[in-house]
Amino acid sequence: MANHDEDGAKIALLAHDLRTPLAAMRLTAEMIGEGSLDVAQAEQLSVLIRSIDALTQLTGDLLNAGEQVEDTLSSHYRISEIMLEVTDLFRPVAEARSLTLDVVCEEDVRGKMIRKGGSLRRVLTSLLDNAVKYTDAGGIIVELSAMTPEETSASLGDDEYWVSLSITDTGPGIDPDERDRLFRPFVRGRHGKASAPGTGLGLWGTAELVREMKGRLRLAQPKSGGSCFEVQIPLETQDAIERLTDPAPSSGTEPVASRPGMTLHVLVVDDNETNCRLLAALLESFGMSCDIAHSGEQAIGLVQKEIYDAALLDLHMPGMSGLETAEELRNLEQGSELPLIAVTAALESIGDQRLRQAGFQEVLTKPLSPALLYKALEHANS
Repeated sequence: MANHDEDGAKIALLAHDLRTPLAAMRLTAEMIGEGSLDVAQAEQLSVLIRSIDALTQLTGDLLNAGEQVEDTLSSHYRISEIMLEVTDLFRPVAEARSLTLDVVCEEDVRGKMIRKGGSLRRVLTSLLDNAVKYTDAGGIIVELSAMTPEETSASLGDDEYWVSLSITDTGPGIDPDERDRLFRPFVRGRHGKASAPGTGLGLWGTAELVREMKGRLRLAQPKSGGSCFEVQIPLETQDAIERLTDPAPSSGTEPVASRPGMTLHVLVVDDNETNCRLLAALLESFGMSCDIAHSGEQAIGLVQKEIYDAALLDLHMPGMSGLETAEELRNLEQGSELPLIAVTAALESIGDQRLRQAGFQEVLTKPLSPALLYKALEHANS
């Protein structure tokens, strides 16, 4: 049991540590987007940002593994958006291989949502990766549709329904005698062995994820050739979906250039040099100045000598943590009224209430949104 707990802690730590470079990547990408880009570059940057967000979501899934996640709008994801985002990631590869990659989505299912968005993303990524990898000519079709009660082979209530997400390719297909064992670990088909290296874990892992979603994974051979993998997923009740598909509030991602300037002097406290440089560049784009402290002790020394309009504190630093630094600053005459903004990749490990008690006025999670950072600084100085 101890080994199991230790392994879980190591995975959670790895997921936490991954958020730092992901946050740096997203901030850098958004800052690139503030420059002059042509249409193609803007589209490519959009794919990059969505890819970073997908990785960030996966790290969040690892951190929350085994924990009960609150059933809120933020914990649900539109299936159609996941399908489009993942498909866009593979479009450059498909085009490089002269393959078509088409997406078909029934109008009735465009707004449908699922709780296990990270799992569905991993499933679709694995199946699309195989389809593009093993298809030499022709193309792939990704299709999302509603299922009838007859198709589900299940007794459904008036407010229950399933959707089907299928990936059909024009590749070599899968031999009938291989189909029954294809979803076992470390098993690869004949065509897979001949065309590309692999571990034989992809389809097994995909089947496990679908099972966790209480869905079904089906394999069919279209009459025209190739393969068709179909993921059948049960969704929330209709009433729950209608509550969750109300228009979401604005995410506040307007370009930095469109925001009015605030002349603020900000203290950035973070032991990671890359994070410090990115935050400094972002604050400069707001028309603000800043000083950098790489430790809590250094931050306390600066506050004793300099006047700041706000302080951005990374919570997880070696030595004196962000919480300890905040408590020490509150004991200083110069720091007692200083607006403190927490910056963290793992809010769940501390808790919002604990941060408020330590004197933080705002809490921002990595990867940072420039718009939300600006709003936090604006609110802290209102």
